[in-house]
Amino acid sequence: MDYDFKTKLAAERERVEDLFEYEGCKVGRGTYGHVYKAKRKDGKDEKEYALKQIEGTGISMSACREIAVSYSFRYRGHYELMLYSQT
Repeated sequence: MDYDFKTKLAAERERVEDLFEYEGCKVGRGTYGHVYKAKRKDGKDEKEYALKQIEGTGISMSACREIAVSYSFRYRGHYELMLYSQT
């Protein structure tokens, strides 16, 4: 990948740390990472969110399936996957 493009993309990408407050709010651990209780930093709402931080440099097919299933839940009223971020 072109270095300049990669650098520009990284600079434009929203970071979960900039959007949510979740330090010290770990509620669980799953196969692919940790789950945290979070609130938006911008104060747009008072809802609580669950952030799943996926560990590792690559992502397995089973992790991809988990993300896809999580996206499908929003139509069933369970929860909504708002964004995906990898550490």
